[in-house]
Amino acid sequence: MMTSEAQITVRNAGWILVQRLLHAGSGLVFALLVPRLMGPDVYGRYSLLSSLSVWMLLFSNLNLTDVVGRYMPEFILRDDRKGLHQLWSDLFTVRLATAVLAAAVFLGLTALWLRDLDVATLATVAALIVVQAVAGLVFAAFLGFNQAARWQMGETVRQWLSVGLVIVGFRLAELQGAVAGLLLTEFTVLALGVRWIRSHLPWPALHLNAQRSLPYLRFGLIFFASGLFHTALGGSAEVLVRSITGDYAQVGYVGLAWRVFMTMAMVVPQLSAAFIPLLSTLHAQGRTEAIEVWLERVLRYTLVGGVLASLGVLFLAKDLVPLVLGVEFSHAAKNLMWLILTLMPMAYGSVARMVAVTYLRPRLALYASAIHLGAFWVLAGPLIALLGGVGSSISMFAAWALYAALFTWRARRILCYQLRRSALVVGLGALFLPLLLLRSTWQVNVCLFGVSALAYVALLFFTRVVTADEVGQLRRAITRRNKVQAVSAETD
Repeated sequence: MMTSEAQITVRNAGWILVQRLLHAGSGLVFALLVPRLMGPDVYGRYSLLSSLSVWMLLFSNLNLTDVVGRYMPEFILRDDRKGLHQLWSDLFTVRLATAVLAAAVFLGLTALWLRDLDVATLATVAALIVVQAVAGLVFAAFLGFNQAARWQMGETVRQWLSVGLVIVGFRLAELQGAVAGLLLTEFTVLALGVRWIRSHLPWPALHLNAQRSLPYLRFGLIFFASGLFHTALGGSAEVLVRSITGDYAQVGYVGLAWRVFMTMAMVVPQLSAAFIPLLSTLHAQGRTEAIEVWLERVLRYTLVGGVLASLGVLFLAKDLVPLVLGVEFSHAAKNLMWLILTLMPMAYGSVARMVAVTYLRPRLALYASAIHLGAFWVLAGPLIALLGGVGSSISMFAAWALYAALFTWRARRILCYQLRRSALVVGLGALFLPLLLLRSTWQVNVCLFGVSALAYVALLFFTRVVTADEVGQLRRAITRRNKVQAVSAETD
Protein backbone atom coordinates (compact mmCIF):
# COMPACT_ATOMS: atom_id res chain seq x y z
CA MET A 1 0.00 0.00 0.00
CA MET A 2 0.98 3.63 -0.45
CA THR A 3 1.12 6.56 1.88
CA SER A 4 -1.58 9.17 1.38
CA GLU A 5 1.09 11.54 0.00
CA ALA A 6 2.15 8.95 -2.57
CA GLN A 7 -1.49 8.26 -3.45
CA ILE A 8 -2.04 11.95 -4.17
CA THR A 9 1.07 12.03 -6.38
CA VAL A 10 -0.03 9.00 -8.40
CA ARG A 11 -3.54 10.41 -8.82
CA ASN A 12 -2.08 13.66 -10.12
CA ALA A 13 0.17 11.73 -12.52
CA GLY A 14 -2.87 9.90 -13.85
CA TRP A 15 -4.68 13.16 -14.50
CA ILE A 16 -1.60 14.52 -16.28
CA LEU A 17 -1.86 11.60 -18.72
CA VAL A 18 -5.52 12.47 -19.34
CA GLN A 19 -4.61 16.11 -19.93
CA ARG A 20 -1.89 15.14 -22.41
CA LEU A 21 -4.60 13.46 -24.48
CA LEU A 22 -6.64 16.67 -24.28
CA HIS A 23 -3.57 18.65 -25.41
CA ALA A 24 -3.19 16.38 -28.43
CA GLY A 25 -6.87 16.88 -29.26
CA SER A 26 -6.60 20.67 -29.08
CA GLY A 27 -3.53 20.58 -31.30
CA LEU A 28 -5.40 18.56 -33.89
CA VAL A 29 -8.41 20.91 -33.85
CA PHE A 30 -6.12 23.94 -34.15
CA ALA A 31 -4.23 22.39 -37.10
CA LEU A 32 -7.48 21.57 -38.89
CA LEU A 33 -9.13 24.99 -38.45
CA VAL A 34 -6.75 27.90 -37.91
CA PRO A 35 -4.25 27.64 -40.82
CA ARG A 36 -7.09 27.18 -43.33
CA LEU A 37 -8.97 30.14 -41.88
CA MET A 38 -5.99 32.52 -41.92
CA GLY A 39 -4.41 31.44 -45.18
CA PRO A 40 -0.68 30.85 -45.73
CA ASP A 41 0.46 34.48 -45.58
CA VAL A 42 -1.37 35.59 -42.44
CA TYR A 43 -0.80 32.27 -40.71
CA GLY A 44 2.92 32.61 -41.43
CA ARG A 45 2.94 35.97 -39.62
CA TYR A 46 0.90 34.54 -36.74
CA SER A 47 3.23 31.53 -36.49
CA LEU A 48 6.32 33.75 -36.47
CA LEU A 49 4.94 35.96 -33.68
CA SER A 50 3.92 32.89 -31.67
CA SER A 51 7.37 31.34 -32.09
CA LEU A 52 9.15 34.54 -31.04
CA SER A 53 6.93 34.90 -27.97
CA VAL A 54 7.71 31.30 -26.95
CA TRP A 55 11.44 32.04 -27.13
CA MET A 56 11.01 35.18 -25.03
CA LEU A 57 8.99 33.17 -22.48
CA LEU A 58 11.72 30.55 -22.42
CA PHE A 59 14.37 33.12 -21.54
CA SER A 60 12.18 34.67 -18.83
CA ASN A 61 11.50 31.24 -17.31
CA LEU A 62 14.80 30.69 -15.42
CA ASN A 63 13.45 27.21 -14.59
CA LEU A 64 11.63 28.40 -11.50
CA THR A 65 9.28 25.42 -11.83
CA ASP A 66 12.01 23.08 -10.57
CA VAL A 67 12.75 25.50 -7.73
CA VAL A 68 9.09 25.42 -6.68
CA GLY A 69 8.80 21.63 -6.98
CA ARG A 70 12.03 20.98 -5.08
CA TYR A 71 11.98 23.54 -2.26
CA MET A 72 8.34 24.35 -1.47
CA PRO A 73 7.58 20.85 -0.08
CA GLU A 74 10.36 21.28 2.49
CA PHE A 75 8.82 24.52 3.80
CA ILE A 76 5.40 22.84 3.91
CA LEU A 77 6.82 19.81 5.74
CA ARG A 78 8.39 22.11 8.37
CA ASP A 79 5.17 24.17 8.52
CA ASP A 80 7.30 27.24 7.85
CA ARG A 81 4.63 29.55 6.47
CA LYS A 82 6.78 32.65 6.74
CA GLY A 83 9.65 31.09 4.80
CA LEU A 84 7.21 29.75 2.20
CA HIS A 85 5.68 33.20 1.67
CA GLN A 86 9.11 34.81 1.42
CA LEU A 87 10.21 32.26 -1.20
CA TRP A 88 6.98 32.80 -3.14
CA SER A 89 7.41 36.59 -3.09
CA ASP A 90 11.05 36.38 -4.20
CA LEU A 91 10.26 34.03 -7.08
CA PHE A 92 7.24 36.07 -8.18
CA THR A 93 9.30 39.27 -8.22
CA VAL A 94 12.03 37.63 -10.29
CA ARG A 95 9.53 36.17 -12.76
CA LEU A 96 7.71 39.48 -13.18
CA ALA A 97 10.97 41.38 -13.72
CA THR A 98 12.33 38.91 -16.30
CA ALA A 99 8.96 38.80 -18.08
CA VAL A 100 8.82 42.60 -18.41
CA LEU A 101 12.41 42.60 -19.68
CA ALA A 102 11.65 39.84 -22.19
CA ALA A 103 8.56 41.72 -23.40
CA ALA A 104 10.57 44.92 -23.85
CA VAL A 105 13.24 43.08 -25.83
CA PHE A 106 10.56 41.44 -27.99
CA LEU A 107 8.84 44.76 -28.70
CA GLY A 108 12.10 46.52 -29.52
CA LEU A 109 13.41 43.81 -31.85
CA THR A 110 10.14 43.20 -33.69
CA ALA A 111 9.43 46.92 -34.12
CA LEU A 112 12.77 47.26 -35.92
CA TRP A 113 12.57 43.97 -37.85
CA LEU A 114 8.89 43.38 -38.66
CA ARG A 115 8.03 46.82 -40.00
CA ASP A 116 5.13 45.42 -42.01
CA LEU A 117 3.25 44.61 -38.78
CA ASP A 118 1.49 47.35 -36.84
CA VAL A 119 2.83 48.32 -33.44
CA ALA A 120 -0.49 47.56 -31.71
CA THR A 121 -0.21 43.90 -32.73
CA LEU A 122 3.39 43.71 -31.51
CA ALA A 123 2.47 45.44 -28.22
CA THR A 124 -0.35 42.94 -27.70
CA VAL A 125 2.11 40.05 -28.05
CA ALA A 126 4.50 41.81 -25.64
CA ALA A 127 1.70 42.06 -23.06
CA LEU A 128 0.91 38.41 -23.73
CA ILE A 129 4.48 37.47 -22.75
CA VAL A 130 4.16 39.19 -19.36
CA VAL A 131 0.76 37.73 -18.51
CA GLN A 132 1.66 34.20 -19.61
CA ALA A 133 4.94 34.25 -17.67
CA VAL A 134 3.15 35.30 -14.46
CA ALA A 135 0.36 32.76 -14.99
CA GLY A 136 2.98 30.06 -15.53
CA LEU A 137 4.53 30.68 -12.11
CA VAL A 138 1.12 30.84 -10.41
CA PHE A 139 0.24 27.40 -11.76
CA ALA A 140 3.76 26.08 -11.02
CA ALA A 141 3.09 26.84 -7.35
CA PHE A 142 0.58 23.97 -7.32
CA LEU A 143 3.48 21.63 -8.04
CA GLY A 144 5.00 22.63 -4.71
CA PHE A 145 1.75 21.63 -3.00
CA ASN A 146 1.82 18.22 -4.73
CA GLN A 147 -1.05 19.17 -7.03
CA ALA A 148 0.57 18.47 -10.39
CA ALA A 149 -2.80 18.01 -12.09
CA ARG A 150 -3.72 21.63 -11.33
CA TRP A 151 -0.22 22.67 -12.44
CA GLN A 152 -0.97 21.26 -15.89
CA MET A 153 -4.57 22.48 -15.89
CA GLY A 154 -3.35 25.96 -16.83
CA GLU A 155 -1.88 24.61 -20.05
CA THR A 156 -4.98 22.53 -20.78
CA VAL A 157 -7.29 25.53 -20.41
CA ARG A 158 -4.87 27.64 -22.46
CA GLN A 159 -4.76 25.14 -25.33
CA TRP A 160 -8.51 24.75 -25.76
CA LEU A 161 -9.59 28.31 -24.95
CA SER A 162 -7.04 29.79 -27.36
CA VAL A 163 -8.46 27.82 -30.30
CA GLY A 164 -11.90 29.41 -29.90
CA LEU A 165 -10.70 32.92 -29.04
CA VAL A 166 -8.14 33.04 -31.86
CA ILE A 167 -10.83 32.09 -34.39
CA VAL A 168 -13.30 34.64 -33.01
CA GLY A 169 -10.61 37.32 -32.80
CA PHE A 170 -9.46 36.70 -36.36
CA ARG A 171 -13.04 36.96 -37.62
CA LEU A 172 -13.38 40.32 -35.89
CA ALA A 173 -10.00 41.94 -36.57
CA GLU A 174 -7.79 39.50 -38.52
CA LEU A 175 -4.22 39.16 -37.18
CA GLN A 176 -4.57 41.80 -34.47
CA GLY A 177 -7.79 40.14 -33.32
CA ALA A 178 -6.12 36.72 -33.26
CA VAL A 179 -3.29 37.86 -30.98
CA ALA A 180 -5.85 39.75 -28.85
CA GLY A 181 -7.63 36.41 -28.49
CA LEU A 182 -4.38 34.92 -27.19
CA LEU A 183 -4.00 37.75 -24.69
CA LEU A 184 -7.57 37.29 -23.46
CA THR A 185 -6.81 33.58 -23.07
CA GLU A 186 -3.83 34.36 -20.85
CA PHE A 187 -5.81 36.77 -18.67
CA THR A 188 -8.44 34.06 -18.20
CA VAL A 189 -5.81 31.46 -17.29
CA LEU A 190 -4.15 33.88 -14.85
CA ALA A 191 -7.50 34.71 -13.21
CA LEU A 192 -8.22 31.00 -12.77
CA GLY A 193 -4.79 30.38 -11.27
CA VAL A 194 -5.07 33.31 -8.84
CA ARG A 195 -8.50 32.12 -7.71
CA TRP A 196 -7.20 28.60 -7.02
CA ILE A 197 -3.89 29.57 -5.40
CA ARG A 198 -5.23 32.14 -2.94
CA SER A 199 -6.31 29.41 -0.50
CA HIS A 200 -2.67 28.20 -0.40
CA LEU A 201 -0.61 31.38 -0.68
CA PRO A 202 -1.19 35.10 -0.08
CA TRP A 203 -0.67 37.61 -2.86
CA PRO A 204 3.11 37.99 -3.13
CA ALA A 205 4.90 41.09 -1.94
CA LEU A 206 6.97 42.61 -4.73
CA HIS A 207 10.37 42.51 -3.11
CA LEU A 208 13.55 40.51 -3.59
CA ASN A 209 16.03 39.56 -0.89
CA ALA A 210 19.03 38.71 -3.05
CA GLN A 211 21.01 37.01 -0.30
CA ARG A 212 18.06 34.82 0.72
CA SER A 213 16.98 33.87 -2.79
CA LEU A 214 20.41 33.42 -4.41
CA PRO A 215 20.78 29.66 -3.64
CA TYR A 216 17.34 28.95 -5.11
CA LEU A 217 17.98 31.06 -8.20
CA ARG A 218 21.41 29.49 -8.75
CA PHE A 219 19.79 26.04 -8.59
CA GLY A 220 17.15 27.07 -11.13
CA LEU A 221 19.61 28.82 -13.45
CA ILE A 222 21.85 25.77 -13.83
CA PHE A 223 18.88 23.58 -14.72
CA PHE A 224 17.70 26.40 -16.99
CA ALA A 225 21.01 26.23 -18.87
CA SER A 226 20.56 22.46 -19.15
CA GLY A 227 17.10 23.03 -20.65
CA LEU A 228 18.53 25.45 -23.21
CA PHE A 229 20.83 22.68 -24.48
CA HIS A 230 17.79 20.42 -24.97
CA THR A 231 15.92 23.21 -26.74
CA ALA A 232 18.91 23.83 -29.01
CA LEU A 233 18.99 20.10 -29.76
CA GLY A 234 15.45 20.08 -31.12
CA GLY A 235 15.79 23.43 -32.86
CA SER A 236 19.05 22.66 -34.63
CA ALA A 237 17.86 19.56 -36.49
CA GLU A 238 16.01 21.52 -39.18
CA VAL A 239 18.88 24.00 -39.51
CA LEU A 240 21.41 21.19 -40.05
CA VAL A 241 19.19 19.42 -42.58
CA ARG A 242 18.74 22.65 -44.56
CA SER A 243 22.46 23.49 -44.42
CA ILE A 244 23.63 20.04 -45.52
CA THR A 245 20.95 18.93 -48.00
CA GLY A 246 19.56 22.27 -49.20
CA ASP A 247 16.21 20.49 -49.52
CA TYR A 248 13.29 22.29 -47.89
CA ALA A 249 11.10 19.20 -48.28
CA GLN A 250 13.49 17.24 -46.07
CA VAL A 251 13.38 20.11 -43.57
CA GLY A 252 9.58 19.91 -43.57
CA TYR A 253 9.58 16.15 -42.96
CA VAL A 254 11.99 16.48 -40.04
CA GLY A 255 10.17 19.43 -38.47
CA LEU A 256 6.74 17.86 -38.76
CA ALA A 257 7.91 14.51 -37.35
CA TRP A 258 9.59 16.31 -34.44
CA ARG A 259 6.42 18.21 -33.58
CA VAL A 260 4.29 15.06 -33.67
CA PHE A 261 6.85 13.23 -31.55
CA MET A 262 7.06 16.01 -28.96
CA THR A 263 3.28 15.99 -28.58
CA MET A 264 3.66 12.45 -27.24
CA ALA A 265 7.06 12.82 -25.57
CA MET A 266 6.23 15.82 -23.36
CA VAL A 267 4.40 13.49 -20.99
CA VAL A 268 7.78 12.07 -19.85
CA PRO A 269 9.24 15.24 -18.24
CA GLN A 270 5.81 16.27 -16.97
CA LEU A 271 5.31 12.97 -15.15
CA SER A 272 8.80 13.24 -13.69
CA ALA A 273 8.09 16.76 -12.45
CA ALA A 274 4.87 15.53 -10.82
CA PHE A 275 6.89 13.20 -8.57
CA ILE A 276 9.51 15.76 -7.49
CA PRO A 277 7.47 17.08 -4.51
CA LEU A 278 7.01 13.52 -3.19
CA LEU A 279 10.72 12.72 -3.59
CA SER A 280 11.68 16.02 -1.94
CA THR A 281 9.47 15.19 1.05
CA LEU A 282 10.93 11.67 1.31
CA HIS A 283 14.43 13.13 1.08
CA ALA A 284 13.71 15.58 3.90
CA GLN A 285 12.45 12.63 5.97
CA GLY A 286 15.59 10.60 5.23
CA ARG A 287 13.62 7.80 3.53
CA THR A 288 16.18 6.81 0.91
CA GLU A 289 14.74 3.34 0.25
CA ALA A 290 11.32 4.82 -0.54
CA ILE A 291 12.94 7.21 -3.05
CA GLU A 292 14.64 4.25 -4.76
CA VAL A 293 11.31 2.40 -4.96
CA TRP A 294 9.53 5.34 -6.57
CA LEU A 295 12.34 6.06 -9.04
CA GLU A 296 12.28 2.44 -10.20
CA ARG A 297 8.48 2.52 -10.42
CA VAL A 298 8.35 5.73 -12.45
CA LEU A 299 11.04 4.44 -14.80
CA ARG A 300 9.36 1.07 -15.31
CA TYR A 301 5.88 2.38 -16.06
CA THR A 302 7.17 5.21 -18.25
CA LEU A 303 9.07 2.60 -20.26
CA VAL A 304 5.95 0.43 -20.59
CA GLY A 305 4.13 3.40 -22.10
CA GLY A 306 7.13 4.15 -24.31
CA VAL A 307 7.29 0.60 -25.64
CA LEU A 308 3.55 0.51 -26.43
CA ALA A 309 3.75 3.91 -28.15
CA SER A 310 6.79 2.76 -30.12
CA LEU A 311 5.06 -0.41 -31.29
CA GLY A 312 2.07 1.65 -32.38
CA VAL A 313 4.19 4.07 -34.42
CA LEU A 314 6.43 1.38 -35.91
CA PHE A 315 3.46 -0.66 -37.13
CA LEU A 316 1.06 2.15 -38.11
CA ALA A 317 3.03 5.33 -38.92
CA LYS A 318 3.29 4.63 -42.64
CA ASP A 319 -0.51 4.29 -42.77
CA LEU A 320 -1.51 7.12 -40.42
CA VAL A 321 0.94 9.87 -41.41
CA PRO A 322 -0.33 10.26 -45.01
CA LEU A 323 -3.91 9.86 -43.81
CA VAL A 324 -3.68 12.58 -41.14
CA LEU A 325 -1.00 14.92 -42.52
CA GLY A 326 -1.42 14.36 -46.25
CA VAL A 327 0.24 12.14 -48.83
CA GLU A 328 2.87 14.80 -49.56
CA PHE A 329 4.20 14.32 -46.02
CA SER A 330 4.45 10.52 -46.18
CA HIS A 331 8.24 10.60 -45.83
CA ALA A 332 7.85 12.13 -42.37
CA ALA A 333 6.83 8.65 -41.17
CA LYS A 334 10.44 7.43 -41.49
CA ASN A 335 11.65 10.23 -39.24
CA LEU A 336 8.88 9.58 -36.74
CA MET A 337 9.69 5.86 -36.56
CA TRP A 338 13.24 6.66 -35.43
CA LEU A 339 12.20 9.47 -33.12
CA ILE A 340 9.64 7.35 -31.27
CA LEU A 341 12.41 4.99 -30.15
CA THR A 342 13.86 8.00 -28.29
CA LEU A 343 11.10 7.59 -25.68
CA MET A 344 13.11 4.80 -24.02
CA PRO A 345 16.38 6.69 -23.40
CA MET A 346 14.30 9.78 -22.62
CA ALA A 347 12.66 7.86 -19.76
CA TYR A 348 16.04 6.83 -18.33
CA GLY A 349 17.37 10.38 -18.64
CA SER A 350 14.26 11.86 -17.04
CA VAL A 351 14.58 9.62 -13.97
CA ALA A 352 18.27 10.48 -13.67
CA ARG A 353 17.26 14.14 -13.75
CA MET A 354 14.82 13.46 -10.89
CA VAL A 355 17.83 12.30 -8.85
CA ALA A 356 19.76 15.45 -9.75
CA VAL A 357 16.85 17.68 -8.68
CA THR A 358 16.12 15.78 -5.47
CA TYR A 359 19.75 15.64 -4.36
CA LEU A 360 20.57 19.19 -5.51
CA ARG A 361 23.06 18.24 -8.25
CA PRO A 362 22.14 20.66 -11.06
CA ARG A 363 25.63 20.63 -12.59
CA LEU A 364 25.26 16.93 -13.26
CA ALA A 365 22.26 17.69 -15.49
CA LEU A 366 24.14 20.56 -17.15
CA TYR A 367 27.16 18.43 -18.09
CA ALA A 368 24.99 15.58 -19.38
CA SER A 369 22.94 17.98 -21.52
CA ALA A 370 26.06 19.61 -22.98
CA ILE A 371 27.43 16.19 -24.00
CA HIS A 372 23.98 15.33 -25.37
CA LEU A 373 23.95 18.36 -27.68
CA GLY A 374 27.59 17.84 -28.72
CA ALA A 375 26.99 14.19 -29.57
CA PHE A 376 24.03 15.12 -31.79
CA TRP A 377 26.03 17.73 -33.70
CA VAL A 378 28.94 15.30 -34.22
CA LEU A 379 26.70 12.48 -35.44
CA ALA A 380 24.17 14.50 -37.43
CA GLY A 381 26.57 15.93 -40.04
CA PRO A 382 27.76 12.68 -41.65
CA LEU A 383 24.42 10.87 -41.18
CA ILE A 384 22.41 13.67 -42.80
CA ALA A 385 24.89 13.81 -45.68
CA LEU A 386 24.49 10.02 -46.12
CA LEU A 387 20.78 9.50 -45.42
CA GLY A 388 19.14 12.92 -45.74
CA GLY A 389 16.62 14.07 -43.15
CA VAL A 390 16.25 10.58 -41.69
CA GLY A 391 19.89 10.83 -40.64
CA SER A 392 18.99 13.65 -38.23
CA SER A 393 16.36 11.45 -36.54
CA ILE A 394 18.82 8.56 -36.23
CA SER A 395 21.35 10.97 -34.75
CA MET A 396 18.71 12.22 -32.31
CA PHE A 397 18.06 8.68 -31.08
CA ALA A 398 21.78 7.91 -30.74
CA ALA A 399 22.46 11.18 -28.86
CA TRP A 400 19.59 10.52 -26.46
CA ALA A 401 20.89 6.99 -25.85
CA LEU A 402 24.36 8.34 -24.99
CA TYR A 403 22.84 11.04 -22.77
CA ALA A 404 20.69 8.51 -20.91
CA ALA A 405 23.58 6.08 -20.38
CA LEU A 406 25.92 8.77 -19.08
CA PHE A 407 23.34 10.53 -16.92
CA THR A 408 22.04 7.25 -15.43
CA TRP A 409 25.56 6.07 -14.63
CA ARG A 410 26.36 9.30 -12.80
CA ALA A 411 22.95 9.44 -11.05
CA ARG A 412 23.32 5.88 -9.73
CA ARG A 413 26.56 6.92 -8.07
CA ILE A 414 24.37 9.21 -5.96
CA LEU A 415 21.48 6.78 -5.46
CA CYS A 416 21.64 3.18 -6.69
CA TYR A 417 18.05 2.61 -7.87
CA GLN A 418 17.26 -0.68 -9.64
CA LEU A 419 17.49 -1.09 -13.41
CA ARG A 420 16.93 -4.82 -13.89
CA ARG A 421 13.15 -4.79 -14.29
CA SER A 422 13.23 -1.64 -16.43
CA ALA A 423 15.72 -3.32 -18.77
CA LEU A 424 13.37 -6.30 -18.99
CA VAL A 425 10.51 -3.97 -19.96
CA VAL A 426 12.48 -2.84 -23.01
CA GLY A 427 13.79 -6.34 -23.79
CA LEU A 428 10.32 -7.87 -23.87
CA GLY A 429 9.18 -5.14 -26.26
CA ALA A 430 12.12 -5.84 -28.58
CA LEU A 431 10.87 -9.42 -29.05
CA PHE A 432 8.11 -8.11 -31.33
CA LEU A 433 10.33 -6.14 -33.71
CA PRO A 434 10.69 -9.07 -36.18
CA LEU A 435 6.93 -8.81 -36.81
CA LEU A 436 7.65 -5.54 -38.64
CA LEU A 437 8.78 -7.67 -41.56
CA LEU A 438 5.14 -8.82 -41.95
CA ARG A 439 3.71 -5.33 -42.49
CA SER A 440 1.36 -5.13 -45.44
CA THR A 441 -2.05 -3.46 -45.77
CA TRP A 442 -3.34 -1.17 -43.05
CA GLN A 443 -5.73 -3.88 -41.85
CA VAL A 444 -2.83 -6.31 -41.41
CA ASN A 445 -0.75 -3.65 -39.68
CA VAL A 446 -3.52 -2.86 -37.20
CA CYS A 447 -3.85 -6.57 -36.40
CA LEU A 448 -0.08 -6.93 -35.97
CA PHE A 449 0.00 -4.01 -33.57
CA GLY A 450 -2.99 -5.30 -31.60
CA VAL A 451 -1.51 -8.77 -31.23
CA SER A 452 1.91 -7.36 -30.29
CA ALA A 453 0.48 -4.98 -27.69
CA LEU A 454 -1.70 -7.65 -26.05
CA ALA A 455 1.09 -10.23 -26.06
CA TYR A 456 3.54 -7.68 -24.64
CA VAL A 457 1.23 -6.78 -21.74
CA ALA A 458 0.63 -10.48 -21.07
CA LEU A 459 4.41 -11.07 -20.93
CA LEU A 460 4.82 -8.21 -18.46
CA PHE A 461 2.40 -9.91 -16.07
CA PHE A 462 3.74 -13.43 -16.75
CA THR A 463 7.31 -12.39 -15.90
CA ARG A 464 6.02 -10.32 -12.92
CA VAL A 465 7.70 -7.21 -14.25
CA VAL A 466 4.25 -5.76 -13.63
CA THR A 467 2.01 -7.31 -10.96
CA ALA A 468 -1.74 -7.20 -10.48
CA ASP A 469 -1.33 -5.95 -6.90
CA GLU A 470 0.81 -3.01 -8.00
CA VAL A 471 -1.54 -2.10 -10.83
CA GLY A 472 -4.43 -2.30 -8.36
CA GLN A 473 -2.65 0.07 -6.00
CA LEU A 474 -2.04 2.55 -8.80
CA ARG A 475 -5.63 2.28 -10.02
CA ARG A 476 -7.03 2.89 -6.53
CA ALA A 477 -4.65 5.80 -6.04
CA ILE A 478 -5.90 7.44 -9.22
CA THR A 479 -9.62 6.78 -8.74
CA ARG A 480 -10.14 7.11 -4.97
CA ARG A 481 -10.25 10.50 -3.29
CA ASN A 482 -10.39 9.29 0.29
CA LYS A 483 -7.17 8.90 2.20
CA VAL A 484 -5.86 5.42 2.70
CA GLN A 485 -4.17 4.16 5.80
CA ALA A 486 -0.60 5.42 5.83
CA VAL A 487 1.68 2.52 5.10
CA SER A 488 5.35 2.69 4.20
CA ALA A 489 6.02 3.33 0.49
CA GLU A 490 8.89 0.88 0.62
CA THR A 491 6.42 -1.97 0.18
CA ASP A 492 6.80 -3.11 -3.41
